[in-house]
Amino acid sequence: MSTTPLLQHAEYGYMLPEAHNLLTQHADKIREHLIATGAAMEALAKRFGGDPQTWKVAGMLHDLDWDKLEKDMEEHCGETLEELLKTVKAPQELLADIRAHYAEKYGAAHPLESMLRKCLYCVDELTGLIIAVALVRPSKKLAGVEVKSVKKKMKEKSFAAQVNREQILRCEELLGIPPDEFISITLEAMKSVAGEIGL
Repeated sequence: MSTTPLLQHAEYGYMLPEAHNLLTQHADKIREHLIATGAAMEALAKRFGGDPQTWKVAGMLHDLDWDKLEKDMEEHCGETLEELLKTVKAPQELLADIRAHYAEKYGAAHPLESMLRKCLYCVDELTGLIIAVALVRPSKKLAGVEVKSVKKKMKEKSFAAQVNREQILRCEELLGIPPDEFISITLEAMKSVAGEIGL
Protein backbone atom coordinates (compact mmCIF):
# COMPACT_ATOMS: atom_id res chain seq x y z
CA MET A 1 0.00 0.00 0.00
CA SER A 2 1.39 3.38 -1.00
CA THR A 3 2.17 5.86 1.77
CA THR A 4 2.39 8.83 -0.60
CA PRO A 5 -1.00 10.31 0.39
CA LEU A 6 0.13 10.28 4.02
CA LEU A 7 3.39 12.06 3.28
CA GLN A 8 1.61 14.76 1.30
CA HIS A 9 -1.13 15.29 3.85
CA ALA A 10 -1.22 18.58 5.77
CA GLU A 11 -1.10 18.19 9.54
CA TYR A 12 -3.32 20.15 11.93
CA GLY A 13 -2.88 18.22 15.16
CA TYR A 14 -1.96 21.51 16.85
CA MET A 15 -5.72 22.20 16.85
CA LEU A 16 -6.52 19.52 19.42
CA PRO A 17 -7.27 22.05 22.25
CA GLU A 18 -9.56 23.98 19.88
CA ALA A 19 -11.29 20.73 18.90
CA HIS A 20 -12.06 19.99 22.55
CA ASN A 21 -13.43 23.50 23.00
CA LEU A 22 -15.64 23.20 19.93
CA LEU A 23 -17.11 19.95 21.25
CA THR A 24 -17.84 21.58 24.59
CA GLN A 25 -19.56 24.51 22.92
CA HIS A 26 -21.45 22.89 20.05
CA ALA A 27 -21.84 19.13 20.58
CA ASP A 28 -24.59 17.71 22.78
CA LYS A 29 -26.38 14.64 21.41
CA ILE A 30 -23.56 13.93 18.98
CA ARG A 31 -20.75 14.36 21.55
CA GLU A 32 -20.24 10.65 22.33
CA HIS A 33 -20.01 9.78 18.64
CA LEU A 34 -17.44 12.51 18.04
CA ILE A 35 -15.22 11.51 20.95
CA ALA A 36 -15.46 7.85 19.91
CA THR A 37 -14.58 8.65 16.31
CA GLY A 38 -11.67 10.84 17.42
CA ALA A 39 -10.25 7.99 19.49
CA ALA A 40 -10.72 5.53 16.64
CA MET A 41 -9.02 7.84 14.15
CA GLU A 42 -6.08 8.31 16.51
CA ALA A 43 -5.68 4.52 16.70
CA LEU A 44 -5.99 4.16 12.93
CA ALA A 45 -3.33 6.84 12.44
CA LYS A 46 -0.94 4.72 14.50
CA ARG A 47 -1.85 1.67 12.41
CA PHE A 48 -1.25 3.43 9.08
CA GLY A 49 1.57 5.82 9.97
CA GLY A 50 -0.40 9.06 10.06
CA ASP A 51 -0.15 11.91 12.55
CA PRO A 52 -2.31 10.73 15.49
CA GLN A 53 -3.37 14.19 16.66
CA THR A 54 -4.30 15.36 13.16
CA TRP A 55 -6.42 12.28 12.57
CA LYS A 56 -7.99 12.65 16.02
CA VAL A 57 -8.99 16.25 15.29
CA ALA A 58 -10.66 15.19 12.02
CA GLY A 59 -12.57 12.46 13.85
CA MET A 60 -13.64 14.75 16.67
CA LEU A 61 -14.98 17.46 14.37
CA HIS A 62 -16.39 15.54 11.39
CA ASP A 63 -20.04 15.85 12.54
CA LEU A 64 -19.66 19.05 14.57
CA ASP A 65 -22.61 20.69 12.80
CA TRP A 66 -24.98 17.74 13.36
CA ASP A 67 -26.79 18.98 16.47
CA LYS A 68 -27.26 22.49 15.08
CA LEU A 69 -28.68 21.13 11.82
CA GLU A 70 -30.97 18.66 13.59
CA LYS A 71 -29.93 15.80 11.28
CA ASP A 72 -30.41 17.78 8.06
CA MET A 73 -28.30 15.68 5.69
CA GLU A 74 -28.72 18.20 2.88
CA GLU A 75 -26.93 20.90 4.88
CA HIS A 76 -24.46 18.59 6.65
CA CYS A 77 -20.82 19.66 6.18
CA GLY A 78 -21.97 22.88 4.53
CA GLU A 79 -21.99 26.53 5.60
CA THR A 80 -22.76 25.85 9.27
CA LEU A 81 -19.70 23.64 9.65
CA GLU A 82 -17.58 26.13 7.74
CA GLU A 83 -18.64 28.95 10.08
CA LEU A 84 -17.95 26.85 13.19
CA LEU A 85 -14.44 26.02 11.98
CA LYS A 86 -13.74 29.65 11.11
CA THR A 87 -14.17 30.58 14.77
CA VAL A 88 -10.93 28.71 15.52
CA LYS A 89 -9.23 29.64 12.23
CA ALA A 90 -9.11 26.02 11.11
CA PRO A 91 -7.12 25.34 7.94
CA GLN A 92 -8.99 24.56 4.72
CA GLU A 93 -7.46 21.08 4.72
CA LEU A 94 -9.48 20.17 7.82
CA LEU A 95 -12.73 21.26 6.18
CA ALA A 96 -11.80 19.34 3.03
CA ASP A 97 -10.99 16.18 4.98
CA ILE A 98 -14.28 16.37 6.86
CA ARG A 99 -16.29 16.96 3.70
CA ALA A 100 -14.64 13.95 2.07
CA HIS A 101 -16.33 11.62 4.56
CA TYR A 102 -19.69 12.73 3.12
CA ALA A 103 -18.70 11.17 -0.19
CA GLU A 104 -22.23 11.12 -1.57
CA LYS A 105 -22.31 14.92 -1.64
CA TYR A 106 -18.69 16.05 -1.64
CA GLY A 107 -16.90 13.10 -3.26
CA ALA A 108 -16.20 14.88 -6.53
CA ALA A 109 -14.67 17.96 -4.92
CA HIS A 110 -12.99 16.12 -2.05
CA PRO A 111 -12.19 12.54 -3.10
CA LEU A 112 -11.03 9.80 -0.74
CA GLU A 113 -7.42 10.32 -1.78
CA SER A 114 -5.59 10.06 1.56
CA MET A 115 -5.60 7.36 4.22
CA LEU A 116 -7.00 9.85 6.71
CA ARG A 117 -10.02 10.45 4.49
CA LYS A 118 -10.50 6.78 3.74
CA CYS A 119 -10.36 5.85 7.41
CA LEU A 120 -12.77 8.60 8.44
CA TYR A 121 -15.21 7.53 5.72
CA CYS A 122 -15.23 3.92 6.91
CA VAL A 123 -15.02 4.45 10.68
CA ASP A 124 -17.79 7.06 10.93
CA GLU A 125 -20.48 4.40 10.48
CA LEU A 126 -18.62 1.81 12.57
CA THR A 127 -18.37 3.92 15.73
CA GLY A 128 -22.10 4.57 15.50
CA LEU A 129 -22.80 0.85 15.19
CA ILE A 130 -20.55 -0.04 18.14
CA ILE A 131 -22.26 2.53 20.36
CA ALA A 132 -25.63 1.00 19.38
CA VAL A 133 -24.33 -2.49 20.21
CA ALA A 134 -23.16 -1.33 23.65
CA LEU A 135 -26.49 0.34 24.41
CA VAL A 136 -28.52 -2.87 23.93
CA ARG A 137 -26.35 -4.80 26.37
CA PRO A 138 -27.73 -5.17 29.94
CA SER A 139 -24.76 -3.19 31.30
CA LYS A 140 -24.93 -0.59 28.52
CA LYS A 141 -21.12 -0.64 28.59
CA LEU A 142 -18.41 -1.18 25.98
CA ALA A 143 -16.40 -3.43 28.29
CA GLY A 144 -18.27 -6.60 27.33
CA VAL A 145 -18.59 -5.84 23.62
CA GLU A 146 -16.48 -8.09 21.39
CA VAL A 147 -15.68 -8.12 17.69
CA LYS A 148 -17.97 -11.11 17.16
CA SER A 149 -20.92 -9.32 18.79
CA VAL A 150 -20.40 -6.30 16.53
CA LYS A 151 -20.26 -8.55 13.46
CA LYS A 152 -23.40 -10.38 14.55
CA LYS A 153 -25.35 -7.14 14.92
CA MET A 154 -23.96 -5.87 11.63
CA LYS A 155 -25.67 -8.79 9.88
CA GLU A 156 -29.03 -7.89 11.43
CA LYS A 157 -30.31 -5.33 8.94
CA SER A 158 -33.09 -4.19 11.26
CA PHE A 159 -30.59 -3.34 14.02
CA ALA A 160 -29.37 0.28 13.83
CA ALA A 161 -30.86 0.31 10.35
CA GLN A 162 -29.52 3.81 9.63
CA VAL A 163 -25.94 2.52 9.75
CA ASN A 164 -24.46 2.01 6.28
CA ARG A 165 -22.87 -1.44 6.46
CA GLU A 166 -21.35 -1.15 2.97
CA GLN A 167 -19.40 1.92 4.05
CA ILE A 168 -17.86 -0.03 6.95
CA LEU A 169 -17.03 -3.05 4.81
CA ARG A 170 -15.18 -0.91 2.29
CA CYS A 171 -12.30 -1.09 4.79
CA GLU A 172 -10.99 -4.07 2.80
CA GLU A 173 -10.93 -2.14 -0.48
CA LEU A 174 -9.90 1.29 0.84
CA LEU A 175 -7.69 0.42 3.82
CA GLY A 176 -6.44 -3.00 2.84
CA ILE A 177 -7.41 -4.63 6.14
CA PRO A 178 -10.10 -7.22 6.92
CA PRO A 179 -13.27 -6.19 8.79
CA ASP A 180 -12.22 -8.11 11.90
CA GLU A 181 -9.04 -6.06 12.27
CA PHE A 182 -10.85 -2.81 11.48
CA ILE A 183 -13.55 -3.52 14.07
CA SER A 184 -10.94 -4.60 16.64
CA ILE A 185 -8.87 -1.41 16.28
CA THR A 186 -11.97 0.77 16.51
CA LEU A 187 -13.51 -1.12 19.42
CA GLU A 188 -10.34 -1.05 21.53
CA ALA A 189 -9.91 2.67 20.85
CA MET A 190 -13.48 3.32 21.95
CA LYS A 191 -12.99 1.29 25.11
CA SER A 192 -10.06 3.58 25.97
CA VAL A 193 -12.46 6.55 26.12
CA ALA A 194 -15.43 4.65 27.58
CA GLY A 195 -15.47 6.88 30.65
CA GLU A 196 -15.65 10.04 28.54
CA ILE A 197 -18.61 8.79 26.53
CA GLY A 198 -20.47 7.18 29.43
CA LEU A 199 -20.15 3.67 28.06
